[in-house]
Amino acid sequence: MDPNYIIIRCQTTDKFFVMDLLCDANEYKLIRDHVDAVYYNGDDDLEKEYTRQMVKSDLELLYQNGIRADSKPEYIDDWYFVPLPIKQQRL
Repeated sequence: MDPNYIIIRCQTTDKFFVMDLLCDANEYKLIRDHVDAVYYNGDDDLEKEYTRQMVKSDLELLYQNGIRADSKPEYIDDWYFVPLPIKQQRL
């Protein structure tokens, strides 16, 4: 994933409810105690502005439905460094 994405971090584990509310996200992932909704930012300034407006609207929709959520640039870093399982060596 490159930095051309925006992530809304939802403070809930109800992935299906988030998917129903935020039907315009590109990907949804349940991670431990929260759900991330991922949006592709777009290729030009017009698409990026549209995505920013959509994310703002989706954040308000989450708040109206009792879900705390926010979007911070550092959330994308969590998606860069997903830990891989450590292979056990045989002795």
